[in-house]
Amino acid sequence: MTAPPPSPPARSAVLVVEDEADLLFLLRQNLTRVGWTVTACRTAKDARAALAEARPDVLLLDVNLGLGPTGFELLRGWRADDVWTPAVFLTARAGEADRLAGFAAGGDDYVAKPFSMAELLARLAAIVRRARAATKGAIWRGAGVEVDFDRYRLTKDGEQYALTYLEAELLRYLVERPNVAVSRSELLDAVWGEDEFPTTRTIDMHVLNLRRKLEPEAASPRHLITVHGVGYKFVP
Repeated sequence: MTAPPPSPPARSAVLVVEDEADLLFLLRQNLTRVGWTVTACRTAKDARAALAEARPDVLLLDVNLGLGPTGFELLRGWRADDVWTPAVFLTARAGEADRLAGFAAGGDDYVAKPFSMAELLARLAAIVRRARAATKGAIWRGAGVEVDFDRYRLTKDGEQYALTYLEAELLRYLVERPNVAVSRSELLDAVWGEDEFPTTRTIDMHVLNLRRKLEPEAASPRHLITVHGVGYKFVP
């Protein structure tokens, strides 16, 4: 028997940006059916106008948005404006380079078309559950760095860097286990969760982004250390 699509946490809202009218209708219909509050837009312009009013818990963005900005560009602009709502990209561009570009733009997950609606609903619900379960107000300080996990913000030598939700949770998990080698599989389970389907390459990309913000020299990391054949460890 096929399991029913997962319902989102209570009072969950999603902003969907998809330029294909038929797919947008299908997404809105399925999301609403399981309990999401849905704001649907077909253009980046409409999405920008809707964001503040919708107050979504998660963003679902198509990458190719017709003649306007891409989903990557839309999210990159929001991240620059200090908007750190978790974001999932939905696209036919399924190559590794495209997925990594999505993460570099500030995305938290990437779903390739054609996709399973049940899997997409599970991913969105998992992201919101993790975001709400995150410890609030937790701040870590050390080695000239301050990380505010509640505000998804890292300050190094007086300069501020925004963190995505998954970057913050990945760093938090390692910081709480100083000098302990943590396997990639453990990080996948702990940070991405059982409802997610990332690859170990996804972890490597997030670590690379964190090193650019955290380390004095990203190419010669002192704190986020690779443990070959295992995963990563955090050295205070």
